[in-house]
Amino acid sequence: MVGYESEIKELHWDQDVNSFLQLIPNIIYSDKGNNPLKLNLLVYRNPMDALFNREGNKEVYPLIIYLQGCGWGWSDQDLFAFIPQLSEFAKRGYVVASVQYRLSSEAIFPAQLDDVKDAIQFLKSNAAKYNIDPSKVGLWGDSSGAHLALLAGLDALGSEENQCVVQAVVDWFGPTELLSMSKYPSVFDHDSPHSPESKLVGGAIQENQARAREASPIEYVRSDAPPILIMHGDADDVVPYEQSVELFYALRRAGNNASMYKIKGAGHNGFTQQQTMDVVKAFFDEHLK
Repeated sequence: MVGYESEIKELHWDQDVNSFLQLIPNIIYSDKGNNPLKLNLLVYRNPMDALFNREGNKEVYPLIIYLQGCGWGWSDQDLFAFIPQLSEFAKRGYVVASVQYRLSSEAIFPAQLDDVKDAIQFLKSNAAKYNIDPSKVGLWGDSSGAHLALLAGLDALGSEENQCVVQAVVDWFGPTELLSMSKYPSVFDHDSPHSPESKLVGGAIQENQARAREASPIEYVRSDAPPILIMHGDADDVVPYEQSVELFYALRRAGNNASMYKIKGAGHNGFTQQQTMDVVKAFFDEHLK
């Protein structure tokens, strides 16, 4: 059709920019008997490269590991639920993993913490395969996921030989001191043997105080903890807001780089509004880039 060539518009394709964000689902990182544990990964990678045997993206990016809350098994853990929000971080130049951990109905604490540490080690060991910079790792979780992120970030139950080293932690309304949770109003009786916390430790927490302390992040506050960002709604009726206040005070007394945001009017739900997500983005950018 002669005469229409001038109407064909043109855009420039930058050969040096990696722009294809790929979701790689259901990567098995650990096999606990009959229960393979999985993670979903977001990374700048064009699946057409593998199809046509091209070298593909060789850049490396900081890693963010996200742990979805589920009351350690009070509800199902959905590894895909937060993927739309996590993709915002992948687009900023992070590899992002959403990680499964065992439920309390399958195994009691510290199994869940072991799983998180296994996931960290798996991703570090496979850093070259997944475009990860293993020296820049951040943990982020909500509720029970935040509890595990704190424990792993504080290297709870760790050792000098097997340290779980990360560079930043984001805690969204995670339980921090199991034995004090019932001091404040909540829809749960946290001391009940049927509470999520009691099921986590294998019995009513006040009757299993040693194990409840072992599972409490506040017990592992140390002077060389990584930077920690705490965010908690002051209308949270599941995990009391005071849980985060207690942890924040303990971290600051120890001299840690800790910051806390009270989200006025927010309950026990993900802080997906722009002003709260921007705080998380700025925090990870500061400490991982």
